[in-house]
Amino acid sequence: MTLARWLFNPFVRIGGESALAIGLTGIVASGLVAAAAGVHFDGLLDFHPGHDVSLWVPVVEGFVNWSVFSVLLVLASFLVAPRTVRVVDVAGTQALARVPYLLAALSSLPAPVREASREHVAAVAEGRLPTPGAATLAAGLFGGACLCWMIWLMWKAFAVSLNQRGARAVLIFVGAVIVGELATKFVLVRMLGLAAGAPGGG
Repeated sequence: MTLARWLFNPFVRIGGESALAIGLTGIVASGLVAAAAGVHFDGLLDFHPGHDVSLWVPVVEGFVNWSVFSVLLVLASFLVAPRTVRVVDVAGTQALARVPYLLAALSSLPAPVREASREHVAAVAEGRLPTPGAATLAAGLFGGACLCWMIWLMWKAFAVSLNQRGARAVLIFVGAVIVGELATKFVLVRMLGLAAGAPGGG
C-alpha cells in the first residue's frame, strides 16, 4: 500500500466494521469542529461556512448525509449485485469516505477565516457581491479540494463495496449522488425546521 493508495483508495485494506468505526468517529469529529468553525453540512456534498451553528447541528447533518446515501446505495445494490453486498461494507466505506470534510472544517476554524466567512455571508444576504479576502479564498480553495477528494473516495467506496466497474457503475453512482443531494436537503430542511419550531429549539 503506497501513500497514494491510502489517500485515494484505502478501501482495499479497510472495510466493514473497521471502516465503519473510523468513519463514524470522523463524522462526529467533523461535526464538532464544524460547529466551532460555523460550518453547515446541509446536503450530501454541501460545505457552507460563515454561519452561527448549534453544536449538535453539523453532527446530525453529517449522520443524515452518510446514512441517506448509504441507504440509496444499498437499495441500488439489489439491482446490480444482490448476492455479493454486505450492508456494513457499504455503510462503513461511505462513512470513511467523508473524512476529508474533517480537514475542510479544520481549515475554517482559525478566527480570521471564521470572521471573513461571516462577513461574506452577511454581504451576500444584503444583496452585495463582495470580493473574497485572502483567508476566505484560501479556505474555499482547500474546501473545494477536500470536496473533490471526498467525491473520489465515495466513488471508490461504491466501486469496492458493490464490486462495480465501467459505464453502468458510473451512471448508478452519479444518479445516487444526485438523488442523495436532493434527499438529504429535504430531510435536513424538515428535521432542522421541526427542531427550530420545537419549544426551546434554536
